Parts: sequence; C-alpha cells; structure tokens
Amino acid sequence: MTNNNQIKDAGVYIDPLSDWGWKTLFGSERYKEHLISFINAVYPELEVTDISYDNVEYTGDKKEARSTRLDLVCTTAKREAVMVEVQKAEQKYFFERGLWTSSFKIREQAKQGQWDYHLKGVYSIGILTFPPEKIADFDWNDDAYIHTFSLREDVDGRRMTSLYRFAYIAVAKFSKTAAELDNILEKWLYLLKTLRRLEARPKELQDRVFEMFFRAAEIARLPKEKQQTYRESIMNENDWMNAIAFAEEKAKLETARNLLKLSVPIETVVQATGLSEEVILQTNRQ
Repeated sequence: MTNNNQIKDAGVYIDPLSDWGWKTLFGSERYKEHLISFINAVYPELEVTDISYDNVEYTGDKKEARSTRLDLVCTTAKREAVMVEVQKAEQKYFFERGLWTSSFKIREQAKQGQWDYHLKGVYSIGILTFPPEKIADFDWNDDAYIHTFSLREDVDGRRMTSLYRFAYIAVAKFSKTAAELDNILEKWLYLLKTLRRLEARPKELQDRVFEMFFRAAEIARLPKEKQQTYRESIMNENDWMNAIAFAEEKAKLETARNLLKLSVPIETVVQATGLSEEVILQTNRQ
C-alpha cells in the first residue's frame, strides 16, 4: 500500500516526461513492453512485437563534428528503427534536426561491396511538452495533438515510400479526460500528461500494460536511493526550466524598454511582448 505521507513532496507517481522518469519507465529492458505499446499506438501498421535498445549517441563523420543524444532508439524484430524523443523546447531548425538524427539509422544500413540499396524503415516520434503554434513553416494552429509526415508526391499526395515517417505529438494540446479516452494512443497521452498528478489508476486504464506501468511508476516502490535520485532530477529540471523562463522574461522586458524609448504606444508594446501594461510601466520606471 502506498504511503502518501512518505512521498507527498514528489507525488504518488513518477513524472514520465521528466528525463529520469522517461528513461526509467520506457528505456529499459525490464519495461520495454511500455515502449512497444506506445510505438504501436503511434504507428499501428508496424505491429511491433519486440525491440532491442540501441546506443543513443551519434557523432558526425569527424571528431570535431557536433553530437546529439536521443532519448530512446530501438530496433524492432523486423529490423526497423524507431526513435522516440521528449522535446521540451522549440529550436530554430526543428524539423531539420529530426531529419539529421534519423539519417544515422539510414546510413548505417549501407553494406560493403555490391549492394542494392534495400533499406529498412526509420520512424521518428517527437513528444513535445510545449504548446506549438508555428514550427518552421508549419502552422500548428489547430486543435490536433498529433501530426505525421512522410515522403509524398507534391501534387496529389501519393506516398513515395512508407519507410521514413515522422510523428510529432503535442501533449499540451491533449485535453481529454479519462472518461473520454477512445483508443490506446489517447490512453498513453493522458498518462504522459497527468500521471504526476494522479493518486490512483483510473478505471478506464485497466489494460494489462497499464497495470504494469502504474506499478513501475509508483514512487513508494522504488528503493530509497532511487527515490532520492528522482527527487534530485526533478529539482534540477525545475531549476533549468526556471532559468529558461527567467531569461525569456528578461528578454521581453528589454524589448519593452526599447520600444517605449522609440515612443511606441503602450498598447502595441503589450501586444508585441505579451507582458501586462502594469509590468511594462513598472519596468520602465526602474
């Protein structure tokens, strides 16, 4: 039985979108059934039955080339590659980064000597914890919580190949309650978004994989040292997010000051920065 008093500072369940929680609940052989279920929910056509975890660090062709760490990279029983990543902030070249990282799993399939270029599929899943509005030239201004992309003919949309696909999921845009969940993907997204706030498993999530998931995510079941590691990881992530938010706030305030110096109307400054008129005027007086 869970003792809520023991874990009241961290909640009852691990936050699955924290770095430590994601790697623990989805990134180990012990709990790979969780990841298999999630992948099949996003790409049901893959019919994944088993996976093996890959090395998740890729470097460029030269030692001085930049490197990247992906959250999870796995290979299915059919030798298809699936990359799953939690993305907590927008980047300037957002889609280009996804193309670049997926290229490693394409290139490593090349064989020495004569080769007919027969390739296995590479599938990417990006879980966005921020509410996207516009990514590069793609306007994400609808209510959809998931968008998928593939290689298609420009005019009539016929698919060139089904081997390379990208799915981006905006968890922040998912708003269904437990009673409204219609399919396995929605159940997973509900969990990703709300697990850290839940105190018990909802009756709508009685599937075997979710029973396993809730047991694995229960903080009180963790060894004491892992409970401490989890708490420290959450504190570190909160510090990082607060630092980012503070930097953004300072940038907005500096923009507001500069606009006021140019005699831009206060209403326009409010609209341009998203700051309240009270905050802008107070900042200008400092």
